Amino acid sequence: MKIKKIAAALCAMAMTTAMLSACGDTDSSSKSDASSKKAETTTTTTTTAAEETPAESEAADTSEASAAPSADEPYYDEVTGLEVQIPSADYTPVTEFQGYDAFLMFADYNWMWSNFSGQGYAEADRSDGAYGIDADITGDGEYTVAITVDSVGANDAVLGTPNPQVIWDGDYLLPAQGAVVFCIDITGICDGTTTWEGEATEKNELKEGDDAGTNKLTRGKYTGQELNVQLKSIKIDGEEFPFDPEKIYYGNIEDANNCYRIEIYNDYGLTCDDPGIDTEALMFAKSLECTFTIEGLTEG
Repeated sequence: MKIKKIAAALCAMAMTTAMLSACGDTDSSSKSDASSKKAETTTTTTTTAAEETPAESEAADTSEASAAPSADEPYYDEVTGLEVQIPSADYTPVTEFQGYDAFLMFADYNWMWSNFSGQGYAEADRSDGAYGIDADITGDGEYTVAITVDSVGANDAVLGTPNPQVIWDGDYLLPAQGAVVFCIDITGICDGTTTWEGEATEKNELKEGDDAGTNKLTRGKYTGQELNVQLKSIKIDGEEFPFDPEKIYYGNIEDANNCYRIEIYNDYGLTCDDPGIDTEALMFAKSLECTFTIEGLTEG
């Protein structure tokens, strides 16, 4: 099990650079902070076989066998104290959308529990894999997006690949700790003509097409200023998690695409210096879900 943890951590570091493009611009101080948090939350101790005597090795094997978790008994993570979970083998994601594909973009301090693509995205546009439970935005109303132990523990529905950004302990998936990126992207909303502040964009390369709801490079119908979007709740493992609504940012924050973003926290974004959530307290083993409302969408 230690080998799996080490391998997952190495994989996480290797993929971090690729994921930063979905999070916004970076600077050296943000990278340093993220690396520091990562170092504080991930500690692994190893002993080589050459250092062990046969007696010591046998004792260690016996100890590990006796401590192995049983699926019939609660099993708690020693770092967070949370009861860890076994993902359901019956989970099947929804990948067809009538409207706009909204998904929860997330990565914890160690870049684990990562989700950076919509479930409706085409194969060429989901290189990071899609592992969330998305919402199909078909009109004004209230919607919920999430990542769960089942969704992040499953294979990508299109690529068929497992999520490399999770750490396993046998059949159990270890909890998320903190946040580096925590946003909601509603794909296809924006036309790319204005920034989140309402200023005209200098360069707009969005293309015309009828697939804006699942293709973030197709021109949408709206400027962010035409819509009223509000984050209503954050829940971790089913319990309400507090946030300051005055410190949440909204709009076409990455104005090179058509996504309307709700930025809750981003180490590389607008919320880095004055976050609206306590990232230290954000720990969960079962689910992270966000509910929001949207108004201003026209029929058709």
